[in-house]
Amino acid sequence: MRFAIIGQSAEAVVLAESICAAKGKSIGACCVEGSLAAAMTERGIVYSQVGSPEEAMIGAGVEVVVVAEADVDLSMSRVRQASQADCHVIVIPPDEVSTAYSFELHLLLDESQFGIIPLTGRWCVRSDAMSGHELGENIQQLSIELPLTEDAAELQRWQLRAVDALCGCGFQYTRITALDVPGADGALLSRSVTLAASDASDVQVPPGILTLRKGPPLPVFTPSGSERESGTAIGAPLVVTRTNSEEHRIVTALPDPAANACHSDDGTLAARLVEHLVDRDQCQRHMEQFSNTLEMAAGLQKSLRRRRTVDVYFDGISERSAFKTQMTAIGCGVLTYVIFGMVGFLIMAKLIDLPPLMLQIARIVWIAPVVLFLLAQLLLPLARERRKA
Repeated sequence: MRFAIIGQSAEAVVLAESICAAKGKSIGACCVEGSLAAAMTERGIVYSQVGSPEEAMIGAGVEVVVVAEADVDLSMSRVRQASQADCHVIVIPPDEVSTAYSFELHLLLDESQFGIIPLTGRWCVRSDAMSGHELGENIQQLSIELPLTEDAAELQRWQLRAVDALCGCGFQYTRITALDVPGADGALLSRSVTLAASDASDVQVPPGILTLRKGPPLPVFTPSGSERESGTAIGAPLVVTRTNSEEHRIVTALPDPAANACHSDDGTLAARLVEHLVDRDQCQRHMEQFSNTLEMAAGLQKSLRRRRTVDVYFDGISERSAFKTQMTAIGCGVLTYVIFGMVGFLIMAKLIDLPPLMLQIARIVWIAPVVLFLLAQLLLPLARERRKA
């Protein structure tokens, strides 16, 4: 299977390394620049550079396009182009990612016969841990500890990856609590984020705890000598604490996949992604989980602002729900317009002696928005619900 890579996000370099190591997979034409081009050159990844993303997508034998654009609109445009070029797509979420972005991705996935998978934090966790195979039973809590960065955009990226890694362990989190601890000078010293299930949940869910703190560099987890000899850089581990106080550490590429290899040198990451890309049910499932993670990330920011626990409700945006929301807002505006328009029309007709034709035109202008609004309701059956696996 041949891959094309386009964009600037250095996070894609981990996938590029994995593709080179995986059996039966190779990198074809690429259109990369910026930090991604520098990272691929530094790590000795061989690729052929072309002049435009479109040229890379239609390159000989290309079946999967990796979209690593930093801009949200450009990223969505490239995903759409790649999907229309009959290619599977792996997308690196941009910095300004939101639930609206995941909604657009989901619509593209519904329309396409090819898979689309966002490369999120759960893919930074080694092997089968994301599906719960390595976690086992009798879990008391899950935890990840990351360094606290002063770069706000970088902090957002690290938080999103870590939250998605915790959500990817197979537990349904619906409640989030974020707490900042400032220093004497007002600067942020640490941040604690706790994921949990709501009180109404029938299933016992171990909390997921993300801690970001300042101080000396965190200890680097290196589980075995063989991995040390292979030159694999290990990021902050996912720590599984059991009820008997035993701790099990799972390798991750957090907080920064570009700086921490997640066993990409053995081709595991690329193989897992391809396996899921060709399964539409898996793609739908991952897209739904991506949307839920973004809802949790939005809940994190809300918890920080309100300084309290926030319950997250995964409503799942669809064309139909968006249509209803927009029609409700427009309906309120139309109702206001009709009321004030009627008052204005009556006052004008009383104070000014207008010819009959002008009065007819005024009535049409007053009532036309109401007619158009009522006709627009007939479009509701055309709006689609979001597909689920």
